[in-house]
Amino acid sequence: MKNKLIIAMLPLVLVACGGGEEKPAVGPKAMPKLTVDVVKMMPGSVVRTIAIPGSVIPSEEVQLYSEVSGRVQSISFKEGQTVKKGAVLLQVDTDVLKAQRAQLKVELDLAKKDEARKKILLNAKGISVEEYEKVASQLANIEAQIDLINVQISKATVRAPFSGRIGLRRVSEGAVISPTTLITSIVQENPIKIEFSISERYANSVKAGQTIHFKTDNSTTSYSATVYAFESMVDQGTRMLTVRATAPNTGKLIAGTFVSIDYDLGNEQNAYMVPAESIIPVLKGQVIYVVRGGMVTEVAVAIGIRNADQVQVIGEINQGDLVLISGLLAVRPGMPVNTKTVEP
Repeated sequence: MKNKLIIAMLPLVLVACGGGEEKPAVGPKAMPKLTVDVVKMMPGSVVRTIAIPGSVIPSEEVQLYSEVSGRVQSISFKEGQTVKKGAVLLQVDTDVLKAQRAQLKVELDLAKKDEARKKILLNAKGISVEEYEKVASQLANIEAQIDLINVQISKATVRAPFSGRIGLRRVSEGAVISPTTLITSIVQENPIKIEFSISERYANSVKAGQTIHFKTDNSTTSYSATVYAFESMVDQGTRMLTVRATAPNTGKLIAGTFVSIDYDLGNEQNAYMVPAESIIPVLKGQVIYVVRGGMVTEVAVAIGIRNADQVQVIGEINQGDLVLISGLLAVRPGMPVNTKTVEP
């Protein structure tokens, strides 16, 4: 009877003690690795063409003033007219100057006669050397005054300093002008100059004789120009080097207009190019994500040459590095990832 009681209680003991089949533990599942698209870094040759803004400036430009004061006697140019070098543009009245010159010529004639007489007396020991020198000095002084008036009379004729196009007229006939009165301006527009500034990063690549291509803001026509000069040093404020190129002008290029320039700096070897979408802007510049050993690594880079869809990156990049081009918002440095290599 006792044995039967023990057997009957055994299922209750097993239930109370948790006997039976053991259930698997329930816990968080391991997250699968993220698969990202990457491009493999291989050095290559890249044409270093940079796009920069510039301006059209005249080959020569001068604002014209009279060097003497007086009344404007005549104006011999029209606004917007093209003139040749040396052409008379404006004449200042010189009647007063000519009258002063005539008076001095009379005094000069008398001074010459007096000097001749004094020279005879000096040779005859009739006067001292000092007396003769006073007469000779007076003669030289009158001659100098006449020379000065001749110069002033010649300066009263304003001529074109070079061949070019006249700007707007600022004076009228009959007006009294002085050396501070602006008459007009003249510019030489053929050949024309293109002025632009280039980053100090490329300063060593600038050479005279290089060709640039440019377009004006309101035209699709492409023009060519040749670099002929640049500043002797980089501007310390802007860290830019000012460059000038020259180009023939058929009349379609107007001084002062904006141009967009494509500057060919030649080929660069061992350059690393990445798709533009792989560049991540940060507070202090740009970075890219590189997969090394299956882990995401952040690499700081500088931007070099750009083309239609790729950007040159400069930094601690090695041949064979895998650069992320997808999943950039989902990954973090140090995260393990799977990679899928795509063609750049």
